[in-house]
Amino acid sequence: MDRGSPIDYIAHLQTIVNFKQNINLMEENRMSTENAFNKRLTEETTMDQVEGLLEHFNLPPKTVIFIRKNQRIIQVFIGLLIAAVVAWALYGSYMEKQREEAATALSIALEKPAAEQATALSNIVAQYGRTSSSTWAAVELAHLDMKNGNFTEAAVKYDALKQKVDAENPLKPLVIYGLAQALEASAKYTEASSQYNALKEFKGFESIGYISLGRIEETQGNYPKAIAILNNFVLSVTGDPSFTQSHNEIEAKIARLKALQ
Repeated sequence: MDRGSPIDYIAHLQTIVNFKQNINLMEENRMSTENAFNKRLTEETTMDQVEGLLEHFNLPPKTVIFIRKNQRIIQVFIGLLIAAVVAWALYGSYMEKQREEAATALSIALEKPAAEQATALSNIVAQYGRTSSSTWAAVELAHLDMKNGNFTEAAVKYDALKQKVDAENPLKPLVIYGLAQALEASAKYTEASSQYNALKEFKGFESIGYISLGRIEETQGNYPKAIAILNNFVLSVTGDPSFTQSHNEIEAKIARLKALQ
């Protein structure tokens, strides 16, 4: 069989190659068309879902238009809101861990020997400043100063705590009482009297305030004034059964002071 010339053979091969290239090109065009169609179909489906969701909530037309117009801004805002919520949750978890660690550290510090307590308590104040355990540690440091006769240092610590603690905090009257005692021990009677006057305004601390004010006047030899202060308290609680014991104690003090005049 005549196979033809080499030139005819090469031309035949070229025809085959061109045919295959055309087939590949057609296949690529078909796939590109399908991808574009699928993408458009996906976008349209997504938009249909969004449109359906908006219709489902029966939103006013103006609201729907606003949402469509500001979709990107709304998405960014929601993202920021979610980030803020997550950050707040993480902060809450962190603070809870801080409170637990501070409570444990305070318990351990109070069990330490007296010589080591001040250092341990100071570390709690420095490391866990935002916790209630830190406040209690500061109170204990002031108590240690009082116990060791460092009345001026104790007064400074109590005064700082007084500024820090809210009026509703149960620690408030205790801190005022500590400050008044530190000032009285330092013979700063005017300042101490001011704190005792503040103390007697707290429920449950009335008798302590009046008795302490009377004691300061007695210390200075002002017996008539001391008696007048105590008499005022007796008159203010007469008939109140909750002050029966305090009433009897103050009556005894008044009788003793009258004897000293």
